[in-house]
Amino acid sequence: MIKLVAIDIDGTLVNEEKIMTEKVKHAIHQAIDQGMKIVLCTGRPFEGIRPYLNELNFKDENDFVISQNGARITQNSTGEVIDEQSLRLDELQEVISYVENFSLDICVLNEEHFYVLTDDINEHLREQSRLLNMELEIVTSKHFDHDSCMLKVVCHAEKDILDDFEAQLTPEMREKYYIVRSEDFFVEIMVKNVNKGTALTTLADHLEIQMSEVAAIGDGENDYEMIEAAGLGIVMDNGTERVKGIANEITLSNVEDGVAHAFEKWILNQ
Repeated sequence: MIKLVAIDIDGTLVNEEKIMTEKVKHAIHQAIDQGMKIVLCTGRPFEGIRPYLNELNFKDENDFVISQNGARITQNSTGEVIDEQSLRLDELQEVISYVENFSLDICVLNEEHFYVLTDDINEHLREQSRLLNMELEIVTSKHFDHDSCMLKVVCHAEKDILDDFEAQLTPEMREKYYIVRSEDFFVEIMVKNVNKGTALTTLADHLEIQMSEVAAIGDGENDYEMIEAAGLGIVMDNGTERVKGIANEITLSNVEDGVAHAFEKWILNQ
């Protein structure tokens, strides 16, 4: 029996207009009425998740969110941090120094700040700022200190440039950090072994729920670990082929209310 359902946001919960449809909301609330817990599990920071939490009325003391690709777990109503995995200053400096060798926009984020290490902020980054409800702050690498507690470095560029960047990533960097292509235009670098799967496992343990009682719904490469960790891993039809390869079930796409379909077919009334 499923007791906890983790749902990715972009490409999963919402359609291409970033809208959560009434059909999807209805399915989620049906699950809640049956006693299930729902957690949004996303690469977004908390401020970029808040509008959907408000829409779903996820404000109870037992409502949680997994943000920043698993780097932070937060209790929604109080803001209490259940778990947080930030980059040490030496790690942050190493990652920034490495990425500076490539023609990429370098962004550094935690739950309060969206820093950009460039004077040339393009429209795509401005769009991300609006989407995440966070102001862009232009800084240099010298801005950071031991108290910064940054959760990830995000590399932004056109798809072909990021393809080359990924191809040139050294084994040493891949060994030391969790590196994931979250979207065509973004590669994210975080603390080693921190991802949506480890965070979901931590939250399930906190709630005393077995992973066999957990379902996860996602579409992207940054959903791979949570799909793998969950007892029931459901991937959207618009998901990547690699993630589909480990799915227990494939649902409809995000423009066809795939999340609602997943609840109706495999989660509700089971």
